[in-house]
Amino acid sequence: MVAEEKTNPHLRELIRTLRASREGKGAASWKAVATRLARPRHRLRPVNVGHLDRVAAAGELVVVPTKLLGKGDLKKPLNIAALGWSDEAGRKVLAAGGRLSNLQDAFQSNPEGKGVHIVG
Repeated sequence: MVAEEKTNPHLRELIRTLRASREGKGAASWKAVATRLARPRHRLRPVNVGHLDRVAAAGELVVVPTKLLGKGDLKKPLNIAALGWSDEAGRKVLAAGGRLSNLQDAFQSNPEGKGVHIVG
């Protein structure tokens, strides 16, 4: 049997919030994040910090709508908002001078979605 909707109530609420926010403000980036979060779990691939080091600019807000893992090295400070992260990934981001936050906090601090780089 295939689930029609996510079963995690916090994730369902986050998806609804992100989709509703774009109605008045036109934040296409948060709509894209909500679309990715609504995908089936087997289609969500985790992202490694080494990949972020290659594709993101220093100081940029990077949104990872899946789990952030610690494989690879991170040499620049990034502001990362992710659905979740491993302990090793958290240590590497903080050691590089970056910040980690959850998606809800990132949305509340930037509801217009300006300067958001979605990876994953």
